[in-house]
Amino acid sequence: MRRAKLGLFNLMGLRDRTSAPVAVLRTTVDAVKMAEDFGFDVAWFAEHHFTNHSICPNALMMVSHLAGQTARIRLGPAVLALPFHNPLRLVQELALADLLTSGRLVVGLGAGYQPYEFDRFGIDPAGKHARMLEIWDILEQGFSSGRVEHSGAFYAVKPTELSMRPFGVATPEVFVASREPEVVRRAARGGHTLFIGFGHRGLENALAARAALERLWAEGGGDPATMPLAVQRFVYVTEDRAQAELAAACVRDFARAYHTLGAAALDKDGAFVRLMPLNDEPPLDDFLEKAVIGPADHCAERLAAELSALRPTHLCCMMGLAGLGRQETLASLERFGTEVLPQLSDLVEAGEPAPAPLRSAAGRAPALAPWRD
Repeated sequence: MRRAKLGLFNLMGLRDRTSAPVAVLRTTVDAVKMAEDFGFDVAWFAEHHFTNHSICPNALMMVSHLAGQTARIRLGPAVLALPFHNPLRLVQELALADLLTSGRLVVGLGAGYQPYEFDRFGIDPAGKHARMLEIWDILEQGFSSGRVEHSGAFYAVKPTELSMRPFGVATPEVFVASREPEVVRRAARGGHTLFIGFGHRGLENALAARAALERLWAEGGGDPATMPLAVQRFVYVTEDRAQAELAAACVRDFARAYHTLGAAALDKDGAFVRLMPLNDEPPLDDFLEKAVIGPADHCAERLAAELSALRPTHLCCMMGLAGLGRQETLASLERFGTEVLPQLSDLVEAGEPAPAPLRSAAGRAPALAPWRD
């Protein structure tokens, strides 16, 4: 079984008005530096607009910001919501980002899912996947030749020579977050990596999602047995029961926000989304059980079982949830690197863990007695 590469996903959300955007930014930067120390392959940055769900409207700005503060870890947007971008401008920005990272850029592509964002940008979401596919065509032209010419239903680009050939002789690795049939088939034709998240539904739901993607992958001419797949999981390592319950509550808030932001109408207080319980919302203990939350041994055991069942090529860890403080977030990441990763060496491809403490800005809390058997 091939080992999965390791990613760190940074949503950069605000819990409430007591949360400072600058604190979220600093925690994110320190987390990425620590992830590099532990041998993570890539750090991802979200793109969202107009709400506290994420303060990052431009993932490539975060890529550029971290380019000079890291040396090895790859950096990328997860994902670029393509309908919100001018394709001719975007292909140049990607080329520049790749230069700034010395070839460490990774590109995540998506179509967006929040009606509020589409409304504010004046874009009809009904055509989002068609727009995505057209922009993808334009980007691939720029990736491969440094020249763009396009005439489509949404975009028209006169013959344009770019000021540099993006990415030299190679293109960045592309990840695609979509279950839209034609998008998945397009990814299969290019051999690109698909991106899925567990959410709060557990392994059975993820296995069903993988099976559906495999069918579409085969329709696109790909071999389901070798389909590259990135799986995102909530991970929080702690021996403290109260901290574990707080992390589970943050996962629950994420699920509520995802559901709310995907609805046609959005109830907000300023930039802050008013969260309501899910229609079928399980108790908090269910969120605690289905996410990877708890002592190191428990987290390692859970991840080993999921990696063996899903066989992903990439494991993407979401560890900086809104509502978790700076000290708690960095301490959890440090425990993951020093106590969990060594137990996953047969399943996860990562560098040798550096000795603790690393770059954590906060002292590591003393270990408490495990609350799980």
